Amino acid sequence: MKPLYTLVVLLFPFISIAQTPTSHNVDATDYMIFSPSDLTINLGDTVYFENLSSHNAVEVSEETYNSDGTASNGGFELYSDGYVVFEEVGTHYYVCTPHVQMGMKGTITVQGNPIQGQWYADIGDYVEITSNNFTIYIFDEEDCYELEEYTYELNGNSMTLFDDGFEINVEVLNITPNSFSLSGPDGIINLESASFDASEWVECDNESSWYCMDESCFEDMSGQGEFDSLEECEFMCETIIQITYDCISPGECLVVMDGSGEFFTYEECEASCSGVVEDSWNCIEDACVDPMDGLGMYQSLEECEANCSGVVEDSWNCIEDACTDPMDGSGMYQSLEECEANCNATSINETNLDINIYPNPSSNIFNLELNTDSKSEIIVTNVLGEQVYIESTQSIGEFYTQIDLSNYSTGVYNLTIKTSYGISNHKLILQ
Repeated sequence: MKPLYTLVVLLFPFISIAQTPTSHNVDATDYMIFSPSDLTINLGDTVYFENLSSHNAVEVSEETYNSDGTASNGGFELYSDGYVVFEEVGTHYYVCTPHVQMGMKGTITVQGNPIQGQWYADIGDYVEITSNNFTIYIFDEEDCYELEEYTYELNGNSMTLFDDGFEINVEVLNITPNSFSLSGPDGIINLESASFDASEWVECDNESSWYCMDESCFEDMSGQGEFDSLEECEFMCETIIQITYDCISPGECLVVMDGSGEFFTYEECEASCSGVVEDSWNCIEDACVDPMDGLGMYQSLEECEANCSGVVEDSWNCIEDACTDPMDGSGMYQSLEECEANCNATSINETNLDINIYPNPSSNIFNLELNTDSKSEIIVTNVLGEQVYIESTQSIGEFYTQIDLSNYSTGVYNLTIKTSYGISNHKLILQ
């Protein structure tokens, strides 16, 4: 078993280290400078200020620091030799108030977690440390890794790892921006900054898989094959079962290995499973039908009607004194003239009615402009003769309205305009 694995799994429940945070010195020199003038420390470290007999160290804001001001921001103020324990992450700015105009000022940057990042251990393992997790990729003789994951707390140089109630205390030493060390019963393990993508590695429990090609099984060492074992692959490969797919939720397609799925390709399943199905049309028994799955042969109703072999002849029924085309050829009368001749209403004298309908076809709203010297009633019916819109006009002369059919299915509707002179019928095509 490797030392790092031993370090974090064994023996450490019996070790508890109380490490004093690191201390640093800043000297107020006779050359009117602080040495060092810019210092980087860890959270919880102590800084000792020395030789403050003719100098002081007063914490100020960044703005005051940049303008060589002296107003305190409420932070530390030392007028003789003393120390400050830094327990807040960030940059602290300070000046010597008598000599700031001579450039006597400095900064102290406190970093919160100096070991957060990706590291390579000198025993051949990789370590990834985030704000909460300590993850070890343990490589053995095989070209795969075993994974150990812990949560942790870092207090100064003492770190505690947690694993299902099991606490492990380790000591962190020699911290720099690019390296640090872990101490243990087997010695010291050194870690250096690294950059890696764990998804490019194979976990030992999932180091190979299998796929079927031409009724034979082949091993895929990347772990991306269709089957987890050779036996499973051989069974599925020899029986030549068609892989199919089912839509189990919007946007999620599931492989069905026994051939009973609804879709034969992933693309077909994904197109129907996306939750947004485009209109399409098929010609069935000389009529255009939307299959509702986006897999129709034609992309528009117009294209379907133009290519569908059947041609439904116009026919008419007399419904409530108005002539209506049922659109399926089943009407009682073969022409509008025959219908109007037998219907109680008479046709309109076009000189008394000026009408404009646009756009037609439309996807939702039809604009209707009407100019007549009679009050009128506007009725829209579907192919079954059911009224979907009705409006009465009390004005005489120019009249404008909008007919909104956006809540109805696509198709052809009959527009009937009744006036004191008779009835006028028009077709509205809703796409």
